[in-house]
Amino acid sequence: MRHFFSPILITASMLLYAFTGSQSVANPVQTKIKDMVDAKFTAFKTANGVPANGGVMVYLLTPKGALTASSNLPADVGANTHYRIASVTKTFTSAAIMLLDQQGKLRIDDPVTALIPGTSMPYLPDSPDYNIPHKAQITIRQLLSHRAGVFDVTNDSIPAGLSVPYFMEPGIAEALHQYTFDELVGVVATTRQSYWVPNGGFHYSNTGYSCLAKIVERVSGKSYDRFLADNFFAPMGLRSTSAPWNSNDISIPSPFLKGYSRQKASEAFIEKTRDNMSLQVGEGNVISTPADAARWMRMILSGQGPLSKAQIARMTMIPAGNESAKYALGFISSSAIGIGHNGAHVGYLNLVVYNPVDDVAAVVVFNYTDLSDLAKQMTLMGQIVSEARKIAGY
Repeated sequence: MRHFFSPILITASMLLYAFTGSQSVANPVQTKIKDMVDAKFTAFKTANGVPANGGVMVYLLTPKGALTASSNLPADVGANTHYRIASVTKTFTSAAIMLLDQQGKLRIDDPVTALIPGTSMPYLPDSPDYNIPHKAQITIRQLLSHRAGVFDVTNDSIPAGLSVPYFMEPGIAEALHQYTFDELVGVVATTRQSYWVPNGGFHYSNTGYSCLAKIVERVSGKSYDRFLADNFFAPMGLRSTSAPWNSNDISIPSPFLKGYSRQKASEAFIEKTRDNMSLQVGEGNVISTPADAARWMRMILSGQGPLSKAQIARMTMIPAGNESAKYALGFISSSAIGIGHNGAHVGYLNLVVYNPVDDVAAVVVFNYTDLSDLAKQMTLMGQIVSEARKIAGY
């Protein structure tokens, strides 16, 4: 998802345009959005497996005010309800890297083996845990754009026969283990897995973003969560956003959406609200709300935060080879709905985008993930954003 923009402030006129939970004011635009969300989700629920408590919410932050509508969610669920934003976290990591670049504390076209400016310390440690394949050829920019070829240890299986740490085995101490960047990247170093040489293609990699979060910490001298809090959360007014990293910090702040998930279509959905996020620091650990997520994306991409317009342009430019994925540096660009990111974590699926043409930010959140066919949910997310924008006049 950087400074303060007056249209975000709540005014009396904006309150007339607002909608919270299931209680709407007499507003034809709001009513039409609510009806659209209900119709789409009802049809989707009829055709697909959905948990009894599973639903969807859409939130628009527009120059005229904020609009919130939901279907099949509790009446008290609204714009300030917490949930896990999953890979939308990558937009924070990218912005952190770009801010450090802007400050002259790093250079995104440096290889990760280069020394941090003004120090005798390389961006990534010169240690066995970080001795990943093709390390000397990998640049920070390639990590940001998923073009570094770094194997993704959280999404792809290590080939059989290769030794991996016990905590990477499915279900083994997963709920208790305190994951670290060193351990996660160390799996790649130990197993010598790689997709290709750097710039050999696009391949999404959570582990690549673990490397970036480690770089943020080494360059700034702060922990990842503290850097985000000091540079983004506090100054940008993201009061309901946090970046948990401790394996014991498994809850979501109140008020929160309960999340549900299943792996196979033959299985029942089970609650997956609580989770150990130390596994996903830098690539998927942030908790936020629809209001905060929209505010973040709008502010960071419109130049109301600490990034300059020039840095935003660099960050959102799609590199050669990434055109089909539409992936820039931590942000996905779609001419239809805007710039942002989607994210899936067990129990939660969301999309957060901002369109600089009309200054509208949009968030869609499901409080469940059907991992047997996630593509259908993702398609519905895009449809809801597009239709809600049209109804609102954008």
